Amino acid sequence: MADPQAEKFMENGNEALAVGDWTEAVAAYRKAVDQDGAYFDAQHALALALYKIGAYQEAMDAALRATALRPEEPLAWTTLSLACQKQGRIAEAEQAALKARLYSWKQETTERGS
Repeated sequence: MADPQAEKFMENGNEALAVGDWTEAVAAYRKAVDQDGAYFDAQHALALALYKIGAYQEAMDAALRATALRPEEPLAWTTLSLACQKQGRIAEAEQAALKARLYSWKQETTERGS
């Protein structure tokens, strides 16, 4: 469970996102991550928001931290792939995209088996 203050910052970021204020969303998500570095949802939201404002290197760094928190989360690998693409790091982007597909297939297989 995430730190309650980090959850509040996350909520603030989501509210900013809802009205299209990407800069404010980034600021709120940063606060959430600073408050609770193990909060995957905040880390991933930060990566996506940074990507949307064109801060691709920072987005890549945040996405890498998200993949470290949840190594088998396809969305985190997809976000990493997108950020790498925007930086022209095609080989890394392709590797991240492959991991996203593999983990997605793994999740689908697991869900079908349950």
